[in-house]
Amino acid sequence: MKKLLAVSVLALALGACAQAPSGSAPEHTPMTADRAAPALDGATLSAYDWRLTEAADRLGKPIEALRTRPERPLRLSFSGTSLSVLGGCNTQFGGYALESGALRVEGLAATMKACAPELMQLDAGIAARLKGRLAARIEGEAQAPRLVLTTTGGDVLAFAGVPTPETRYGGPGETVFLEIAPERVACGHPLIPDHRCLRVRERRYDAAGVLQPPAADWQPLYQPIEGYEHQDGEHAILRVKRFTDPHPPADRSSRVYILDLVVQR
Repeated sequence: MKKLLAVSVLALALGACAQAPSGSAPEHTPMTADRAAPALDGATLSAYDWRLTEAADRLGKPIEALRTRPERPLRLSFSGTSLSVLGGCNTQFGGYALESGALRVEGLAATMKACAPELMQLDAGIAARLKGRLAARIEGEAQAPRLVLTTTGGDVLAFAGVPTPETRYGGPGETVFLEIAPERVACGHPLIPDHRCLRVRERRYDAAGVLQPPAADWQPLYQPIEGYEHQDGEHAILRVKRFTDPHPPADRSSRVYILDLVVQR
């Protein structure tokens, strides 16, 4: 069973790379200080990670089934004509279309994991509301927009827009696999005394999903990998997106790494 799961994860990891070559990814432009509310269109929806901040019924009472933890918010992600719902137990996905002042959601499918009751309740609660025609509007400025959806039953769901990495850095980034050594190492840093770095090396898989021998030596990684928290003694292989920050902080490299998937841990 473990072997079958590992093969499935590798196939998923490699498939994601094959489906999103850098040459075919949609173009994005870096965020600007535009103070006007963004338009309700596919480009705007795809440019943000939409995180649920408020959920109230038609009487204004909070919807308990949609209460989420701050560290794990319910999120909507749009790409092309596809919608994904993340942050609950299972990933839910389906199609969507924009109509005049409305978002129409096609039937959502979902992965089939079992989780704690509150997460299963969250999945059921959002699936019951994200269907059919929902009145939609975008409020606020481009730096911090809000997507407000109203169901036919009068429930109101508000989502805060957080720019995606592609929006922040003005491009699709590069997908790479990084192997993480179990222990951090001391590494010199001009601004951080006694700094300890992850040791990493880039890895590759062939077309059949077989991990190839390392082609590079271990190197210290001075910057963090966003979304990844390393536990000392733990070996891992990660699929990450690598971006170039045109205006890096003084204590950071211009390269930015963001976790996309833990392939092996």
